[in-house]
Amino acid sequence: MGNYTSKGTFEPDELGALKSVFDELTAQPWFDASDDARESFAKYLFETFPAVTFDPVKHRSIIEASARMFYTRDGA
Repeated sequence: MGNYTSKGTFEPDELGALKSVFDELTAQPWFDASDDARESFAKYLFETFPAVTFDPVKHRSIIEASARMFYTRDGA
């Protein structure tokens, strides 16, 4: 993920929660499996939910809706 810098520092549990949502959604059959889509989605997560703002229970549905809107593969 190249040159992304975050404001603040993520705690291990925050990164684990973000990774869990990332892994779950990118594994869905509708998610575009290209490297570009996966990288863009990861950037979206870090930019939208900077350190100490992410709540996996509260934000899960918003993240999935965004992923379906912007990262659905063609023909899915």
